[in-house]
Amino acid sequence: MPVKSQQRAQTDAVRTLGRATTLSTISSRTAESTPPSTTGSTKRNVTQARPKTDDNKSTSSGSVSVENHSQASIRSKQLKIIAEVDETNIDEIFTSSGLTNVPKTFFTEIQQDQIYETIFHELQKKLPHRNPPNQAPPEIVLPAQDSEHQPPLSPHLLTVDDDEEEVFDTDANMIDDETSSIASSESIPSPTQDDYDTDIESEAVIHEDHDITGRTQYRELCTQSKIIPCSYFMAHIEDKEMTLRYHQFSTDDIRAITKTLCSNLSVERLYLDGNYLQQQAAKYVSRLLLVNDFITELSLADNRIGGGEGTKEICKMLTLNRNLKKINLSANRFNGLDIPQLVEAFEQCKTLRELDLSHNFFGEDCGKVLGTYISGNDSLESIDLSWNNIRGRGAIDVANGIKDNVRLKRCNIEMNGFGPEGGQILGACIKQNGALEEFNISGNRLNTSNAFAIALGVLSNDSLQILKIADNQINSDGALAIFLCIKANESSLLREVDFSHTVVTQETADICEDIVKLKNDKFRYRTGKITPKILQPNSASDCYIKTDQDLLNKLRSNAAKVKAHVL
Repeated sequence: MPVKSQQRAQTDAVRTLGRATTLSTISSRTAESTPPSTTGSTKRNVTQARPKTDDNKSTSSGSVSVENHSQASIRSKQLKIIAEVDETNIDEIFTSSGLTNVPKTFFTEIQQDQIYETIFHELQKKLPHRNPPNQAPPEIVLPAQDSEHQPPLSPHLLTVDDDEEEVFDTDANMIDDETSSIASSESIPSPTQDDYDTDIESEAVIHEDHDITGRTQYRELCTQSKIIPCSYFMAHIEDKEMTLRYHQFSTDDIRAITKTLCSNLSVERLYLDGNYLQQQAAKYVSRLLLVNDFITELSLADNRIGGGEGTKEICKMLTLNRNLKKINLSANRFNGLDIPQLVEAFEQCKTLRELDLSHNFFGEDCGKVLGTYISGNDSLESIDLSWNNIRGRGAIDVANGIKDNVRLKRCNIEMNGFGPEGGQILGACIKQNGALEEFNISGNRLNTSNAFAIALGVLSNDSLQILKIADNQINSDGALAIFLCIKANESSLLREVDFSHTVVTQETADICEDIVKLKNDKFRYRTGKITPKILQPNSASDCYIKTDQDLLNKLRSNAAKVKAHVL
């Protein structure tokens, strides 16, 4: 309890003890009192006192001065502030013309205690107006007085303790009755109570109960589904990146996670790889992306979403979402029956920048649909079609789509079956596509002739930075031709070439070192083993794939000029 409240409580205890001893006396005096006559006698006494005061003065000016002084003294006596009401000054309250000299705490005490009901009724008679019973309790209004002669209000009427509710509104001419305020708001706790609550405390409790992170909601959802909450999810729920790979989540787990993330404002990248998610789980993920606009990257790799309802949910999500920039749908068993629906959804998603469809079951029949989509798309910057079964005519269609695209920067078609037919068009892709920066054509059964076509494309390309052409059927002459063109092209931006597992000659290794020097050590290359010089004459044997020696010599001459120019 505050110090002021303790002092007030002690004072009230003393007052109560004194009132208990004089209760009968005060009640009898109140019953016999007649305020109007008493007030009249008081006025008569004041009137009689004025002539006596005037007779004591000899001059007219002195009489006026004394009379004014007498009136001021009488008014000051009538309006004397009473600090505490007891049996010695109770008559002054009934004989006074107003209620300005009555302490405000006195009204509260007599209103709360039925013993003083008679006194309270007598004081109510002094009110100029009475309110009907069905309206608010009456207010004690002070009579209007001249501002020049009105005494200043007592300080205890103008201040309110820090731990006490303010029930009086103090004005120059009016003071609201504290009893009316308490009677009209009985639900307000007493300032002397120790267990009262404040608005600040209630707001703090509400703030603690509201969990903006979503952890509380997630625990409740796990309890309803009778599953164990994921501690990693709760620990990183406020991070921008949520990585939940290979957690073996069930459908109920995905339901709880996605429902919690629906109102999350932190997570921007969500990875759910390798959780064996199936069609029902895809439904919950789709609903999440339809509600949450903060997630811009979604990875569902290595799951089982493809086919039937799973494909429909993914297509619905792609069609209606307007903020998704990157999606990974690799290894989800999508096949030729799914590709028309997916491509239609990709065309609707204009914000999509990166698409991963690797490790699926797209065959030769899918090449035409994919080639048309890639050719006409003007928003996609990266596409991954690696580890599919795209070959034959489908491979040619995809290659033509890459060639015609004017925005594609990264393309991965590794481990398909482009072969010699598709390989010729890949050289044209490098030559004509001025936006392509990274191109992975490894493991596509390309031969030495395709390598020469690619070399001519590199000779005139000024945008390609990374070329991966490993694990193909290219001999050392094909690798030498590509490196000679890189050296001869002074505007080439190539900084990495991967010719892994391709046997090369010492001449190729020397050209690569020259390129490293020309590019100030900002060029990296990978090749297979270097053929010993003693085995190099075997290149004329029947088992060695013959190449265009004239073209190769021309490329050597061009590269030599660049070397001489640099030195």
